[in-house]
Amino acid sequence: MIVKNKFAKESFTIMNQLVLPNDTNTLNNLMGGRLLHWMDIAAAISAQKHCNRIVVTASVDNVSFKNPIKLGDVITIEAKVTRAFNTSMEVRLEVWAENIP
Repeated sequence: MIVKNKFAKESFTIMNQLVLPNDTNTLNNLMGGRLLHWMDIAAAISAQKHCNRIVVTASVDNVSFKNPIKLGDVITIEAKVTRAFNTSMEVRLEVWAENIP
């Protein structure tokens, strides 16, 4: 089987989500679990672009919620594979929110 080397830019994925009432807590902030769910999907898409296989999340190294994300904000998630090994890979994600009136 011939393995084709790929560059990180080939796995680059951008995903956008609109924060709706069902995504928020009683303070109208996005629930952390919902954001993690969206991040997991973006990471999986990026990883699948890299290896052309179905993937699963084995672990998460670090997540920091720096600012609350409000109802109506638009979330942008960028994901890309940063390192790949024989049976695993690392995917880096960046998330930010915008209030688009």
